[in-house]
Amino acid sequence: MCPLYPVHLVLTYGAVVVCVWMAGLGTMVAAASEVAALKVRLLVNDTPAEMLDVQEGMEKQITFYLDDLPPQVAGEILIKDENADHLDHIGLAPDKLPMSSLVEEPESGAKTGMFNLTGRFLGFTRVRLVLSDGTNDNELMVSPPVPVKVQRGHRVLDKIFIHVVIAMVVIAYINMGCAIDLHIIKETLRRPIAPTIGLLSQYLFMPLVSYGIGYGLFHDTPEMWLGLFLTGCSPGGGGSNMWTYLLGGSLDLSVTMTFVSTVGAFAALPLWVYALARTIFQDGHYSRLPYRNIAMLVVGLVVPLGIGLLIKWKSPRIAVVLKRLLKPISIIFIIFIMTFGVYANLYIFAFFSWKVALSGILLPWLGFMFGGAVAILARRPIEEIIAISIETGIQNTGLSIGILKLALKEYAPLGDITMVIPVAVATMTPIPLTVAYITQRIKQCRQDKSSSFDDYVEDADKGSAQLSTTDSSSPLNKTTNGHSKTLLP
Repeated sequence: MCPLYPVHLVLTYGAVVVCVWMAGLGTMVAAASEVAALKVRLLVNDTPAEMLDVQEGMEKQITFYLDDLPPQVAGEILIKDENADHLDHIGLAPDKLPMSSLVEEPESGAKTGMFNLTGRFLGFTRVRLVLSDGTNDNELMVSPPVPVKVQRGHRVLDKIFIHVVIAMVVIAYINMGCAIDLHIIKETLRRPIAPTIGLLSQYLFMPLVSYGIGYGLFHDTPEMWLGLFLTGCSPGGGGSNMWTYLLGGSLDLSVTMTFVSTVGAFAALPLWVYALARTIFQDGHYSRLPYRNIAMLVVGLVVPLGIGLLIKWKSPRIAVVLKRLLKPISIIFIIFIMTFGVYANLYIFAFFSWKVALSGILLPWLGFMFGGAVAILARRPIEEIIAISIETGIQNTGLSIGILKLALKEYAPLGDITMVIPVAVATMTPIPLTVAYITQRIKQCRQDKSSSFDDYVEDADKGSAQLSTTDSSSPLNKTTNGHSKTLLP
């Protein structure tokens, strides 16, 4: 006999009652949730829509139909914006409608109404319709969330920025054409030790390190990881030539590496994209890479340089003047990018986080250090070390942005949001270079002051020597103690 008799009978009965009660409660909750579901149909321009798509600054009129409402239902319909990032993506007007203002369709008996949806800031959000009691805003019935995506609008500021950058780059490359030496470039290509070191650093180290950093920081947000990886796969940017010139590196080597890496992007870029991009974001469209943009980069490099070389050949005097203007033009271009460029992309900083900022620091800065270290191990001259280091660390972020937009076209505006990564890289890249340039200028100023002081001392010594020579020819006679005395007649 059971030692707990008859207690075990009570316990068994209680357990059965609890199980039945829990099962009944679950059924009641499921039934209550089914009753509380608000059936909604949305139409945009008389077309059914399961997702709402609007552009920044644009407004759309949304028609909604409420089906299977309880008879004699009263209260208000609340139109709610539910976003996870707390950004003001959309505007809703009105955000509530009394049930008495809705029109009943004679055929289906559905209640219908309208509201306006305005795109304010790119991104993703959701809209939900709620039937409330109209007094305490108690939710009686709730609709499933409707996804909303806000596309980036066309802004005049973006067009101005792009056209000004293109014009300044063309002018800078014309001046570079007046500064480079074709004989040095030919010798560089005949003995391609330095370009090979730079290209291996750029096309081997940078894609792998960007993939590794992306995995460590953005394994839970693959679109950001993809943005960092594509930035690391891009060829060297035009700013590398200007920074190389400002910091006293080999401009001839820098221009050569930029040209070769841009041409090499036709093969290296798709190779890396097809090899690793699908392991990051499997559903992206990688078959349509922007080869046209790469070709335009090559043309945009070769043609202005050719014009500069032609000027140098036909009019050496003008070439000398343009060469002297290269440094101030480079400084103006860099300041423009770091000020107006940041302002033009200021909207994207809403998606910034410490991970984005850290990725923007790690990718170019590690590129600078790795390129410089490899060049030092190869015992290259300091001018080539500077050029290889800068060329490795600076990426063509404009090209990576174009690839992102194509790869994530079906997930727009995800491509525009992922632009935060190349923008972060472009923002953080000039920091160590600016510090290096300022440090270099301070040292140069000190050296100039020191040399000016040395010249002053040297001139003073020359004056003293002349004075002593004059004194030796004067009617003075030194005593045995070394003092001079006047010889009297």
